[in-house]
Formats: sequence, structure tokens, C-alpha cells
Amino acid sequence: MKEVLEKAKYIDWKQLLINNYRNLDLKEEEVMILLVIDSLLNNNETIITPDLLALKMNYSQQVLDKHLSSLLNKNLINIEEDEQGKIKTTLNGVKYIVVSDFLKAQTNTKSEDDLQKEQNLFEIFENQFGRPLSFVEMDTMQQWLQEGYEEDKIILALKEAVAMKKKNIRYIDKILLEWRQQEERKQEGYTTITKDWKKDIKETIEVANLAWVKKNED
Repeated sequence: MKEVLEKAKYIDWKQLLINNYRNLDLKEEEVMILLVIDSLLNNNETIITPDLLALKMNYSQQVLDKHLSSLLNKNLINIEEDEQGKIKTTLNGVKYIVVSDFLKAQTNTKSEDDLQKEQNLFEIFENQFGRPLSFVEMDTMQQWLQEGYEEDKIILALKEAVAMKKKNIRYIDKILLEWRQQEERKQEGYTTITKDWKKDIKETIEVANLAWVKKNED
């Protein structure tokens, strides 16, 4: 579990939750409660209670108490003890479930080497962006690798984007596309010149041979 939760730091688990909550048999209001809890925890709240949630949401304490009990029973919310022995609310349960499902789906179709490349890129990009990657951003980066972009070239495009103060995935995608088009144009130019040169040489030899034959016939 610890390994999955560590990876959850580099994966947008909230986006995964929104995309897959029906598979977890969750209602929309429960998803919203989980997202509000995450916001409260990020603002240094430690124990999440129905009355605290009621200050942030349009539900009564009684309704919120019912939902919190349900989420606890489903092991999506946890009450844990930290290193100092203090009791706190965590979302480790829901993070573990959605990230595990995501990683399993990835593992079923990709090699260990591919998964490692993706993880390396995710960490590098998140360090440069200074925030977790969205599901769309991760999907775009996976497509780059599938389309044959080398890891070093992707990182080089990231560095160029950062230098231009354009920390967004679309700008980097444009850089990679432009580089590929430049390479293709160079390759096409080389191929065309080579083919034309070979064609001219062949025609020159044929003409020379024909002239030599006619000369000997005379």
C-alpha cells in the first residue's frame, strides 16, 4: 500500500476518482464530500467532522454524518494515527483504490520499461511544473512515448518550454511536433536529392553506352 500511495503523489487521483466513481458505487454527493475533505486536509485540518463539513457544504450535519459513515465503511476515508500519536483523518483508502486500478490497467498493456519511463517523466514534469499532473497531461505524455518520441527529446522540449516560461503540455506538444516535421522535411529532401542523383547518373550511363554503340557501328 505504501508504494501505491507514494505513486499517488505523482498521479492526479482526484481526476481518476471523478472519471471512475461509478465503478466504486459512489454517488455524486459522496465524490464532492471526498473532494471537500481533501481541500480541508490541505488547509491543515486534521480531524474531519460532519459539523466542519457543514460549514463548507449545503448539507445538514445529519446527512453528512450518514455519508461519512458510509465512506468509512467502504474504507475510502480512514482514521489513522500519525508518527506523533495524534489521530487524523486521511484519504489513503480512496487514493489507494483509484491509483491501484489505474496502475493495473497500465501494467496489463505495457512493459516494465515503458512504465518506468512514464514514471520518470511524470516526476520530472511535476518538479518543473510545481504541481501534480492532470489526467489529460499524463495521457498526452503516454501518447508521446507510444508515438516514438525518445525520453531525452521530451525532456529537452520541456526545458525549452520552461526557458520560454511556457509551462504547459500543449506548448511542449507543439515543440515536439515541430521538431518531428523538421526531421521529416530534412529526410524527405535527402531522399529526393539522392533519388534524383541516382536517376541522373543512370541516364548519363545509358546515353554514354548508346553513343559508344553507335560509334562502333559506324
